[in-house]
Amino acid sequence: MQPRGCSRRLQRALTDFGADHAFGAAATKVQEHYGVSVPAARVRTVTLQHAQVLAAQAPQPVRTLPAHGPAHIVAEADGTMVPIVDTRAAPPGADRRKHRQVRYQEARLVAAQAHGTITTHFGATLHDVNDTGLRWAQAVHAVGWAVDSQIHALGDGAPWIAEQARLQFRQQGRYTVDLFHVCDYLAAAAPDPAHTKPFVAPLREALRASDHPSVLATLRPRAEPPDVPDEDAPVRAALRYLGNRTDQLDYARALSLDLPVGSGLIESGHRHVLQARIKKAGAWWTATNAHALCQLRTLRANLQWENYWQKN
Repeated sequence: MQPRGCSRRLQRALTDFGADHAFGAAATKVQEHYGVSVPAARVRTVTLQHAQVLAAQAPQPVRTLPAHGPAHIVAEADGTMVPIVDTRAAPPGADRRKHRQVRYQEARLVAAQAHGTITTHFGATLHDVNDTGLRWAQAVHAVGWAVDSQIHALGDGAPWIAEQARLQFRQQGRYTVDLFHVCDYLAAAAPDPAHTKPFVAPLREALRASDHPSVLATLRPRAEPPDVPDEDAPVRAALRYLGNRTDQLDYARALSLDLPVGSGLIESGHRHVLQARIKKAGAWWTATNAHALCQLRTLRANLQWENYWQKN
């Protein structure tokens, strides 16, 4: 069978496969499952049309909260670089492929999970950090953010994550740097690169006890002279990284509340929500289409797929 049109049911099937697979592979899946021959270009067009419907829905600030909800909500955010192609510089009528510009742009993923549950709500964007913050707040709201909730925010130390945690969650939020990311800096500062574990282990335990002053005291005597370039000064980098974030290192409190000190939730999310589709081998996207497809991917991850097709 070859379709002359595209029914609602077929649109759903095309979008379903196109959200998960390369468009050529998605067309093959449609043939296998439904016996309908559809060109890859049709799969692409229909998938991106529905993705754009979702992308047109701008995030809105969270303005009201219920009185009661989860005592603690884990909220994580991170970025991943995605391949972007831009052909807007091509002259009219020219082969756009010959004028394309390629680059990588950060796609930001946010996630929230009520502590003690397994239900996670995601948001994703290629837009600016303010858009990211709004989506982060929406994700936290979706898992039960209430007046009596505390938000345990985690990230890799990127300044935009700490700033958005402060702006979105205010007095209800506490931001903590991912301990494993901190340990990467400590490992780079080890005296013997071949034996980092004996150096990092006691420092990690000190951090778990929220004793960052002793960690800084251990590193300071080994700091490289000022004339050593930054790229050759890992101890100085670790000192700067920790010294600028002393208010984000309260791991003892998090551990006492059985809250995570690593951002595994968002790292896993990057792999199965974004990277599994956006970063397929050989795939390049316009920024507009990448952002739109991110919305399809989070729609599915948030178990809202059925709701979308009932309303649209």
